[in-house]
Amino acid sequence: MTTADTSQNIKTRLTVQSRRRLQAQQTQRTPRMTFHLGEEAFGGFAAGIVGTLLGFPLDLVKTRMQTQLSCSATKQLSTLSLLAQILRTEGISSVYKGVGPPLLSLSIVNTLSFTSYSYFRQNHFHGQDGWDYKNTLSGMMGAPIFGLVTTPENFLKTQMQLDNVRRERENMQKSQFVGEKQIIQRNKLRGKFTSSFHCARTLVSSHGIPVLYTGHVINTFREAAFVGTYFFCYEGYKAEFRQLLLGIDNLICSSVDNTNNCKTPWFTPLAVPMAGGCAGATAWAFTFPMDCVRAGVQGQLIPSSPSLEPAKKQGALEILKHLLQSKGFSGLYAGVSPSIARAFLVSGSRFSAYEGALWLCRWSGLTSSK
Repeated sequence: MTTADTSQNIKTRLTVQSRRRLQAQQTQRTPRMTFHLGEEAFGGFAAGIVGTLLGFPLDLVKTRMQTQLSCSATKQLSTLSLLAQILRTEGISSVYKGVGPPLLSLSIVNTLSFTSYSYFRQNHFHGQDGWDYKNTLSGMMGAPIFGLVTTPENFLKTQMQLDNVRRERENMQKSQFVGEKQIIQRNKLRGKFTSSFHCARTLVSSHGIPVLYTGHVINTFREAAFVGTYFFCYEGYKAEFRQLLLGIDNLICSSVDNTNNCKTPWFTPLAVPMAGGCAGATAWAFTFPMDCVRAGVQGQLIPSSPSLEPAKKQGALEILKHLLQSKGFSGLYAGVSPSIARAFLVSGSRFSAYEGALWLCRWSGLTSSK
């Protein structure tokens, strides 16, 4: 064997050994997906619970603004004024009327969305931190499944949120005028449905299970657009805020004499809630016209008794045409203020709950990332 052959064999063995070491290092660095799925599921569940409870009152205001009639008394009211009026005329319990379905479904959906996003991002699209379109694709992959869960939830929630106001409009039509003052019965307005379960049971018994999937197509498209924008903006905003806040931390540390204070970052942890809040606000602003049409489709009056003449349902395109004709382009953004405020509050707390749940899993040893 020549010297050249011996040298070539040595290089080949070294190359093979180097590849094996690299593969071993990558295997050690890459956490097993089973444990990650457990963490993501727990984090998503916590995010769903926290986000739903914090944002539901503003979601009620948003729905009322989106579906109000042009002659409605709430037309000129601001977000806080409308919320105050609801509390005064309907009671504090009405603020969380219909919270059951979204509390259940959003816990499930958030568990699925965070888990599927993490799975597709790590194993298929290989999305990177920052502004990467692959994060959009990773988020959108679960939308068809999300729609199956959120369509009945949104339908029941919208029906419940509009239940009281429909009774109010009936009272206004039946009211009498004394002089120039209109007498309206406002003693704690109550609708015809006592709970979300009562609403579902009543409508399903009259119209069958398909009634729960009213507006399924527009809702699924909205889900896909929302989650894609949501995760894309979150990863981008998080990278930007971390860089910005890290600079602030370094600036503060450089001005402190005791360098031990620099071991713990002061402002960098705020990147997660700030990025989550901004991502939620951006995603809602982008998809709000679709949500407005969705609310119009799912908020239509559906007779609770088979004996009543059913009203003709309008589809998404008919609702869109009606909104543009009656309210103009601004009608597609009716109720956007409480929605943006709710999105910032909910998304910021949601990602904080998500990241906090992941930390708790790893700290307590419930899951392992070996």
